Amino acid sequence: MAFSGAPTAYLNPPVPFSGTIEGGLQDGLQITVSGTILNSSGTRFSVDFQTGFSGNDIAFHFNPRFEEGGYVVCNTKLNGSWGPEERKRELPFQKGMPFHLCFLVQSSDFKVMVNGNVFVQYFHRVPFHRVDTLCVNGSVLLSSVSFQTQTVIHTVQSVPGQMFSNPVIPPMMYPHPAYPMPFITTIPGGLYPSKSIILSGTVLPSAQRCGSCVKVTASEWPWMASTCLNTAIAW
Repeated sequence: MAFSGAPTAYLNPPVPFSGTIEGGLQDGLQITVSGTILNSSGTRFSVDFQTGFSGNDIAFHFNPRFEEGGYVVCNTKLNGSWGPEERKRELPFQKGMPFHLCFLVQSSDFKVMVNGNVFVQYFHRVPFHRVDTLCVNGSVLLSSVSFQTQTVIHTVQSVPGQMFSNPVIPPMMYPHPAYPMPFITTIPGGLYPSKSIILSGTVLPSAQRCGSCVKVTASEWPWMASTCLNTAIAW
């Protein structure tokens, strides 16, 4: 199924999935694909960064395969023809298990992270700004596909011995969708070291309290934070 428009996240999209990337790829853009590997007869899935929906021009083809002990193929397709494959004889995915897959666009390459760990870097064979579409195919169940532009930090020296960080926000920032309250969702892959959860929004003028929590079961609350007026309370 193909989607257009410019959401910050596609939630529970069907597979095969095709979605437009507003403005194309930019240096510092992070694309996160979360879901679960199906326990089916399928032996492959793929994430493709491509131009348009035809599939003739794919800048980056990321293709895990549960074959021959498991490996991942990375490649580029131009005018309908595949280039030489780059294979990594390692498969950080398991059938029936959730996964958290992040693609960070950098000036020279894609940095791919699986469940918080750097897995592979794929150097650009074509200019990445040509990419405007993301596609996911194969034996996976998707929970979300999201986009986030990272802040680039430049450090400048003001006076000898004193350093200041000057944050520069890239020109393109994706708008955040509005979710109904109270909002409850699962955390794909659960929590693990280095995983970030970012909450952003606007406090309503009539609000007296707002809060967030991480929950294990209906009766277990490892962490909760509540804000009342201008006082933050955590327990």
